Amino acid sequence: MRLFREGRYEPALACFDRVLAADARHSLARGWRGLTLVRLGNLPGAESELAAAVRESPRDPFLQNGLASLMIGLDRLSEAEASLRRALAIAPAFPDALANLSLVLRSQGDFAGAERAGRKALTGMATHMQARINLAFALLAQGKYAEAWPESCARPDPRLNPRGVVSSPFAHASSLPAPGSPVILHAEQGLGDTLFFLRFAPLLKARGHPLAFWGDTRLHSMLARTGLFDHFLRPEATPGEGIALVWVGDLPCRFEANDPARFPDPLPLAPEPAREARWRERLAALGPAPYIGVTWRSGIDRRGRLGLAKRLDPAAFGASLAGVRATWVSLQRLPAAGEAEAFAKACGAPVHDASPVNDDLEEALALLSVLDDYVGVSNTNTHLCASVGRSARVLVVWPPEWRWLEHGERSPWFRPMPLYRQGRDGDWGAALSAMRVDLQAP
Repeated sequence: MRLFREGRYEPALACFDRVLAADARHSLARGWRGLTLVRLGNLPGAESELAAAVRESPRDPFLQNGLASLMIGLDRLSEAEASLRRALAIAPAFPDALANLSLVLRSQGDFAGAERAGRKALTGMATHMQARINLAFALLAQGKYAEAWPESCARPDPRLNPRGVVSSPFAHASSLPAPGSPVILHAEQGLGDTLFFLRFAPLLKARGHPLAFWGDTRLHSMLARTGLFDHFLRPEATPGEGIALVWVGDLPCRFEANDPARFPDPLPLAPEPAREARWRERLAALGPAPYIGVTWRSGIDRRGRLGLAKRLDPAAFGASLAGVRATWVSLQRLPAAGEAEAFAKACGAPVHDASPVNDDLEEALALLSVLDDYVGVSNTNTHLCASVGRSARVLVVWPPEWRWLEHGERSPWFRPMPLYRQGRDGDWGAALSAMRVDLQAP
C-alpha cells in the first residue's frame, strides 16, 4: 500500500501478488491489486479483481467504494451507485463513498441529492476536496451561489487547484490584493471557461489593478485589444515574486458574485476589421441572408454522462431546420465522416463548411461577429458569440453544465441567449421544435 501511494505500481503489484500467492482469499490484497491495475491501465483486469474482492468480502465498504470508483471511470453510473449504496449501508458516514455518490448523482442530474451527499461527506471530513468540488458544482447548478463559491475556491494548499486541469508550483492568492496592486490572472480549464471567467477582469481594472494574463496564447491577440492587460505571460514563464497570482475561476468568489441580477456581462472582444470584412464577402458569395452557424457536438468524446461531450444527432438536428430559410454555415470542429452530409440531407439545404476557423480563434471571432444567428450545443464559439455581442440559441444537454442551471429558459450568465433543453430521457424533440418556432418568429 505504501508503494501504491508512492506511485510505484509495478513493485506494489508484485507485493500484492505475493500476498495472494500465500492466501488467495485475502480480499483486501485483491482489492488493492485491482486498484493498482486501474493505475496501470488494465481496466478489465481491475474489474475482475475488484469484483472478486467484493464477492469475497461483501460487507467491506472500502472494497465496495473501490469497485464503484472503477465503475465511475467506466461511466457505468448505475452500477457505481449500487455499489456506493451498499458501502453506505455498511458505513453511512464513509466520506469517500459519499463524495463518489455526490459525483454520480450530479452526473445523473440529481443536483439536490448530490448536494446532500456532498454535505454529509464534509461533515465527516471537512477537508475532503473531491466532496467540496462536487458540492460546489451541485450548488451552482441550483443557483445557490453564496454557498457554492467558497467550496469551489477551497484548496488544501495555495499551489493546488483541484477544480481545474492545470496544476502549478506557484502559490495562488486566497484573496485579492489591495487596490492598485498588480494581478496575474492564471487561466484554467478550457478556452471557453477562461473566456467565461474573464468577464470579471474589468472589475479588477476598475479597482486600479494592473493586469497580466497567463494562459493559452491563442487568446493573447484578442485580449490585447481589450486594453485590460499590460503583460502576457508565456506558458513556461515564472511569475514575479510579490505579484498576486489568481486563478480566473476564483474571481466569482473573490467578488462575491451571489446576485444573478448583478452578474457582469461577458468580456467584450472586437474582431480584427480586415478579417470581419473578408467574412462578410465570403458569406455574401455563399447565398442570401440570414446566415446561421450550427454545431451539433462539442467537448471530450466519452461514453456516458460523466464525459464532457455534448452532442445531438446531426440528422435529427437538420430535420428540425428543414424549410427554414437560411444559408447554413457549419462551425463544427472536426466533423466526423458523414455528419455534415447527414445534416444537409435532413435539412434539405447545403451546409457550408467553416470548421477550419476552430483552429484560429481570430477567424472564429470574425465569422461569429457577422453571422445573423447561431444554433448549437455550448462550446468555445458560444462564449465568443457572447463576447462579440451576438446571441446564440443554445441546445442544452441533460444533465446541464452548471452555468446553464438546472431549469429555466435563460441563464443569468448569458441573458440574451435562449436555451432549449434536452429531456431527462435524452429526447431532443421538444427542444428542437421550440427552437424551430423561435427561429422562424418575425
